[in-house]
Amino acid sequence: MGAQRTQLANQRMLAKLGVIAIAMFGFAYALIPLYRVVCEVTGINQVVKADEVESGAGTELPPPFAVTMDFDASVQAGLPWEVRPVTRTVQVRTGEFIRVDYDITNRSDREVTGQAIPRYLPGAAGEYVKKLDCFCFRQQRFKPHETRRFPVVFVIDRRMPASIASITLSYTVFDVPAGRT
Repeated sequence: MGAQRTQLANQRMLAKLGVIAIAMFGFAYALIPLYRVVCEVTGINQVVKADEVESGAGTELPPPFAVTMDFDASVQAGLPWEVRPVTRTVQVRTGEFIRVDYDITNRSDREVTGQAIPRYLPGAAGEYVKKLDCFCFRQQRFKPHETRRFPVVFVIDRRMPASIASITLSYTVFDVPAGRT
């Protein structure tokens, strides 16, 4: 009789753990669409469509003006990557498409996956920088000691206030633990 109770208790525990595992999987699966919604609402990782760049039908766009763009990168503590912009500063004009490159190196003896998150200074400039291609759009997996170069292609919206004369685009790269891709 005691062995039967133990077996029944074990089966109940197994059922509870199964429900918890399914709930955790569902939550992890829902994080991707939730992240996209948050990015759309906050304007993070904006991707511009060609017709938005060329828009202005019926609206008068301000004349282009020069902006100094500074590029920077850092990595989460413990992430064995080196991330650096190939060019640190560039003069750009609003409305022009610009490409800059970043070199990323995995300095460890193991495969590592990372995700870059952009930040703009001043923060108000973020809504005017429209990225078309960026390594930050997806997770990047690197083999041991691998180095790759990534383009960042963007345009600064001509509607940006002329009072913003300088923008810093800084990336922070975070480790993505195995199995969370």
